[in-house]
Parts: sequence; C-alpha cells; structure tokens
Amino acid sequence: MKKQLPSHTQVVVIGGGIHGCSVAYHLAKEGWTDVVLLERKQLTSGTTWHAAGLVGQLQGSHATTAFAKYGIELLEEIEAETGQNPGYRRSGSISIATNDERMAELKRKADFASLFGIEANYLSTPEIKNRWPLMNPEGVLGGIYMPSDGSANPTDLTMALVKGARQRGATIMEHIKVEEILITEGRASGVRTDHGAITADFVVNCAGMWARDLGQQNGVGVPLHACEHYYLVTEAIKGLPSDLPVLRSYCDGTYFKEDAGKLLFGFAHNHAKPWGVEGISEAFCFDSLPFVEDDVMDVLELAMNRVPLLQETGIRTFFNGPESYSYDGRFTLGEAPDVKNYFVLAGVNSTGIQSGSGAGRAIAQWIMKGHPPMDLSEMDPSRCEEFQARDAYLQNRCPETLVLTYAMHWPNRQRETVRNLRKSPFYHAMKARGAFFTETQGWERPGWFTPEGIDPKIEYSFGRQNWFDYAQAEQKAAREDVAMIDYTMLGKLMVEGPDAEAFLQRICTNNMAIKPGRVIYTLMLNDRGGIESDVTFARHADNSFMMMSSISHTRRDYLHLRDHLLPEEDVKLRDVTSGFGVLGIMGPKSRDLLAVVSNVDVSNNAFPFNSFQEFYIGHARVKAQRLSYSGELGWEIFVTPDFSEHVFDVLYEAGQEFGLRLIGGEALNALRIEKGFVHWGHDMAYTEAPHQLGLGFACKPNKSISFIGRDAYLARKEEGKGPFLCSVKLCDSSPILHQNEPVLRNGEVVGYVTAGAYGYATGSAVGLCLLSLPEGETNVETGEFTVMVEGVKFDANVSLTPFYDPKSKNMLG
Repeated sequence: MKKQLPSHTQVVVIGGGIHGCSVAYHLAKEGWTDVVLLERKQLTSGTTWHAAGLVGQLQGSHATTAFAKYGIELLEEIEAETGQNPGYRRSGSISIATNDERMAELKRKADFASLFGIEANYLSTPEIKNRWPLMNPEGVLGGIYMPSDGSANPTDLTMALVKGARQRGATIMEHIKVEEILITEGRASGVRTDHGAITADFVVNCAGMWARDLGQQNGVGVPLHACEHYYLVTEAIKGLPSDLPVLRSYCDGTYFKEDAGKLLFGFAHNHAKPWGVEGISEAFCFDSLPFVEDDVMDVLELAMNRVPLLQETGIRTFFNGPESYSYDGRFTLGEAPDVKNYFVLAGVNSTGIQSGSGAGRAIAQWIMKGHPPMDLSEMDPSRCEEFQARDAYLQNRCPETLVLTYAMHWPNRQRETVRNLRKSPFYHAMKARGAFFTETQGWERPGWFTPEGIDPKIEYSFGRQNWFDYAQAEQKAAREDVAMIDYTMLGKLMVEGPDAEAFLQRICTNNMAIKPGRVIYTLMLNDRGGIESDVTFARHADNSFMMMSSISHTRRDYLHLRDHLLPEEDVKLRDVTSGFGVLGIMGPKSRDLLAVVSNVDVSNNAFPFNSFQEFYIGHARVKAQRLSYSGELGWEIFVTPDFSEHVFDVLYEAGQEFGLRLIGGEALNALRIEKGFVHWGHDMAYTEAPHQLGLGFACKPNKSISFIGRDAYLARKEEGKGPFLCSVKLCDSSPILHQNEPVLRNGEVVGYVTAGAYGYATGSAVGLCLLSLPEGETNVETGEFTVMVEGVKFDANVSLTPFYDPKSKNMLG
C-alpha cells in the first residue's frame, strides 16, 4: 500500500540510522520543523543497530572530539527531554600500552585531552589491574584512564533522537526507499521514492553504506565502502562487575566492555575485507554476515591472552556486520562540491554512536546558518578526487582504514594500498637517487632521500625517525648551499579571459592588477572574513593568470573560483596541473646555479622576488618564477613533461659544483615552519581571519574592486579577537613536535601546536601555534611558556615573528 508523502518539505533526510536521526532532531530542535526523514526499511536497521555503543570523548581531531564531547552532554540530557533512556553508562575507559611507543602515543592523547578540558589520568599497571581485575597484566607498561567515557545503547539513543524530532514536528517515515535525489539547475530539489516524489529545499544523504551508490547517481563522490567488522559476546559471567571501564588494548587490537553481565569484545583486523562489492541486497535489514573464524583468529588469541577468563567462558554471539570506512579515515561531512543544497554525512569509520549526535548537529547548523559552524575542512567532500570515489579504489583502500584503526597512529603514517597512481616526470630520476615516496591525493612525492646503498624505507617513531639525519642534511643544503625539490604535484589552474583581472580582484584580497611577468601571494575569503585559501598567481599575459595551489586543495580551490563566477563574466578556468613538471631550487647558491644553466640575467635587479620569466635551460624552454616556500632565495621552474628529465639532468649535474642536494617534503615542512610560513588546513582554515595569522599584508581593502569578505574582515580586525598564530621553539633540543601539543602560558593551556618539525637552523623543535589570551590581555608574547610533550612540560619561546630570518633578507636578497 502506497504511503502518503508530503508534496514538499524544507529538508529531506535520507537514512534512519544515528546520523540521519541526529540531523532531523537538531533541525527540529532549532525550529526547522518542516523536516521529513525517510528510511528504506526500519530505523537503525543498517549499521546502527549492531554498533558496540562505545562513547569515548577523545577522538583524532579537534572537530571529531567536539562532536564526541557534545554527544556525552546530549546522552546526559536527552532522557529528561524525551522520556527515552539512551542506555548511557559513564563507566570510564582505560587504554593500555605494552610497548614504549604505544605509551608515548597514549601520553600524547592525554596531552590532547587537556585542550578540551577532558580529564585523562595516567595509571600504573597495578592500578589498572585493580580497576580491571580480569586483565592479564603481563607486558602492560601502564595506561590512560578517562573517567568521562562510557557506552550507550545504539538503538535506544537513536530512538531518543527520533522521539525528540517527532515531538517537535519532524516527520519520520519507514519503509520508503529513496531511488533518486532530484537535481534542478545544479541544486538538490527533492527526492524520488518508491512511494512518489517530494520536492525540498535541502537534501541530506545519511544513507550509510548506501550513501556512495546514491551519490554516484548525481556525480557526488562519497568515498566510503562497507567492510566486515567482528565482535563477540560471551555467555553470562558470574560476578562480572557492572561498573567495569571499557578496556582498550590497542597493541592486542582488542576492546572489552561489560554488557548486561556478559563481556563484549571486538577487534581491529589484520585481514579486513570489503563487503558488498557486487552491491547490497534490496532485502538487507538487521542482517549479519557469516563469521569466518580465520579472519580474526590471530587477534582472538591475543584477546584470550589479555583476558584469560575468555579461555574458559562460552561465546553466545559470534557477530560479523558491515561498517562503513572512508579511504582516508576521515568523515565525509558537508555540502557536495557540484550540487548546491545537497549535504552528505557518511563514512565515520565505526565512530557513529560517539560522534553521530555532534556530527548531525553540525550538518543541521550548517544548513540553517549557510556555513560550517566550526572548522570542518578535514571532512570536506571536495577533498576527494574523482578517482578516489570509484569502487575499484575504495574496495582496496577502505579496508586498510579498518586495519589501521587500532594500529599506531604515527604522525606521518603512510598508506600501503593503491599506490603509484600519479607520478611526476621526475619520479624515476628521484627514485634512482634514493627517494622515499610519500603519497598525497594519489601523487607519489619524495619525503626524503637516503644515501647510496641504504634502502629507502620508513621506521616509525614519535621521536627521531630513521630519516631524521637525512632531512637535517637536506635542510642544511637549503640553508647553506642549494637544494632541489619536486613541486610538480602542486595545483596549477589557468584563469583566462577578458574579465580575468576584474574577477580575481573580486575573489582575492590582494591587488591583482599586477603587470604581466609578476607573481603575487593572495588570500581568498568567505563572506564572514575567514580564509578559504591562500594561493599565488602569476600573470602570464593581460588576460591570463596561473594560480598555484597546495596538493590537497587543488580541487577545492578550483571549485571556489568556479562557484563564484558570475554569468556575465567572460572567464575560463583550466586545470593544467599535469601539463608541467615543476622543480623548486632554493638556497643561497640557487642564483649561482641558475646563472650557470640558463641564458638569463638572474641578478636581483633583473629578476626580482615575485617575478617570472621565460628562458632556456639546456635545450628546453622553461618558465621560472622567483618564489620560495623555504624562506631562502629560490625559484620554481616549469617545464613541459617531454623536456622535464632533460632539465632535471642539467640542473642536477651543474648543481654538484654548488653542493646541490635533492630534498623531500619533510625537510621543506621544517623549513617553512622555521620561517613561519602557513599551510591552509593545518595552521588556518575558513574559521580564521587574516589579522589572526599576520596575513594582513595580503589584504588591500581600498583597491578599486572590493573583495568578497572585505567588510567582515575589517570588522573582525577591528574587534581584534584571537586566537593568534605564533611561532614556538623549544629550549630543550631533545623533544620532537608534530601537531596538537598543548601550549601553556604561566601554567595554563592557551593553545596548541598546529604544525611542528625539527629545525636545522634553530637546532630544536619548532612549530606554529594558535594561542588565545584571557579576556583583557593583548600581548601574546608575555609570560612563561611551556609545551606539553608526552606528559612533560618543556620550556619554550613564543614569538609573533618567525625565529628564522624574520626580515626575509635571505629570500629577498
């Protein structure tokens, strides 16, 4: 029998799991009651119903931790609001370590907790054994106890959200399958279902493991795939304490929680498998998958060793269910890049119950406000390249995300699946010279270079990894001689047409009325005065500019320009990223090298900073722009792929006279941090305004064409609120900074490290950090500063100017 659907609604939410129900609840709670949620079968019948229900507050990033922290708050309140008990128990959690590196990771996790006011305490092995008497303490070095963690009943929590949404007027409908999301003139305009169509102003795809297929119908990439995921539940255990904390033994790949007098324990997987590669059955509803013992036997043995009682306790439930994992371990949350008013929330990597309430609220707030409520850039659907949303890619990459869930979360962990997709013209030459390749957006890029005779491989650590000395030598070459790096994978976008200059004046903060042959650094803001990107433009001709973007934001920057083009503007955008090989040369002897290999005057007067010229290197015509992300004298040299190896050979051979050394991304990152150069997505995002980052020099509010966000930027600048970006340097030369280490001022947490490295020139760990001051204080450089590294406070210096060459004499000379 056909169900009667409304003909129109303000928001259609697709999917009746924790995420869809959270979106509907939070929209209705804020007064958007004209909401319809459609579920293909029954509420929670996909993945939500079989979730383990763990609710830990501390997650892998600022945004996901904010989601989980809010989720705990909601669990404590929602029963009083709706009368529905979500099954929440605040039992706490204990994470244990059986080796020094895992202990270092847990200590860093506890440090991270302090940024959010979340309590996290170190426990010795005897203390852990006292709180968790069933644990075998053999090999346990200690652990971290988080008293505010616990568990919830996934179905009960979801039903509480449903009840709250219905009480406020939202419509929740089961057994209605959305067959297609309707698009009109580039905007989501409703859905077609097996019971008829509904028009809508907004559509939210929360379809879980069906979200990818639904997105593919409209060219919306949802980069997730379902994988098989196991847990077991024992028979009832006499005398099992009901207040047992959740126990996570990452090194064993297991977690344990008390479950109504039984013990539920689940696994990370060493042999994860994608599921539903041929599609998902139409009949799927509260289904489980075959339990294949061989898939988890190795981890099961570790679990039985860690909790010996399991060896003599019967198993009531052997469970295998599908869970969605993303290709990079991040959520997909936000507006689709090619369809307006089409929102996605999916691919949360087995964290739906602890993150679902907060993630759903974020989507609801985004829809209502018209912009993200916090920095959600890491989850941006536009980060995903087209090839990364295809089944062939996801079926190989997503299971690795599951495998890495309980693996060590190294600061520069490299993926091993689906590699060697995109290679620059210099790949083979650099591989022959000892490059260890890292991967970003499918690009293989040298991370560092090993000396001849040494196998280029990585040995992970939170301390000095095996490549540390190599990267120090690479930095030394850049600071004292000359270094060369592969920049090919940086995004290159041509902006062309009669209206190109006027269009860029409107989009960019700097004065884009530069002469041909000049290069300019600029920001692009949103209408709230936040930074959407920072890029460089080179003017090739009156009607032609080339924009350079970072590797991971190439697509996002292209979309930003495309979406702001007006119909009357005669401008064409062309992605030419693969059309050029690019080599960066940098260092005090880079001018000498370029003079030897070219037919051009490279003196400061003839070839000043922020200019570009065309000339020959060897037999190849090249374009070169004088820029430097290292803070040294330097050029970026563009050459077509056919001549790329020739130009590399000429530069490399001539460079030996000047001490040339090939360098990779690790060295460059340290060089730019020493110099205080920012990176979008690490040190800033669309939440920060230029004045907070010392980037006001790139903003020209009085130019003839006003830029987007100008008035908001000026208002925020006048208000003068932080946080503010500073440079930070440790006084002790031993520790390493990576990211998210807390920064303390006079003993109080005031910020965190956004990016860290070990600087050759400074001889210690350096970083950039965002700092907030107490109300009424204005000088961020006063006070005694320390940085927390693995539970230890290290004295530090903080400065609004970089510690290396603050006046840029080297770069501009």
